[in-house]
Amino acid sequence: MDKNFYWWSGAIVFLTMLVAFLVINSQSELKKQLLCQSLRIRPLSEKFFTWNGILELNQKGEYQPKCI
Repeated sequence: MDKNFYWWSGAIVFLTMLVAFLVINSQSELKKQLLCQSLRIRPLSEKFFTWNGILELNQKGEYQPKCI
């Protein structure tokens, strides 16, 4: 086997691994975005419109989703 064959084999293996990584990474990013979208769409209570309510929700970490 010559040097060219090994070089092309390595390039094909590298590209295959790169594509697999990108596909897996994109699937995990899609899951994160769907979760964040579901956290943002929620009913608003009266606490969201008063300073005391905003401070209370902010201390609990419920005023904004962490993914924003």
